[in-house]
Amino acid sequence: ISLTHGSPRQHVWTFMTGLREDFNQHDGRYQCPCSVGSKQLPSVQSFIGNDYFCESGCSENWQHILYFSDPLWDGKQCGSLEQECCQASGLPWFHKVLSSTTTDYIELRVCGDEGTSNEDVPVNYYEIYVK
Repeated sequence: ISLTHGSPRQHVWTFMTGLREDFNQHDGRYQCPCSVGSKQLPSVQSFIGNDYFCESGCSENWQHILYFSDPLWDGKQCGSLEQECCQASGLPWFHKVLSSTTTDYIELRVCGDEGTSNEDVPVNYYEIYVK
């Protein structure tokens, strides 16, 4: 999930998901960048920087199902590899100071490079507070 503003889009915050929270499947290639043993950190886009939360809801053998028992990005029920991810400052809230005052709309986009049968992250409810 990507939060942006403006045109061209300027990054505000990203919510990422990892494949597993307790096991580095596929040599860590699909883990959260903040997970132990992850191969993702060097590939995080520079415009994202550290402005993201990442968590996995899967603590078992990965299957094509929705993992409802562990809501993402709340800092709770984190697996052994995700401890650093789940200690991010402010969870479940993020705080971002933009480089300048703006009246732009904030855009929330759900992004993926696979079909929903392989990368489905439902969003039920999201609140954005602007100060």
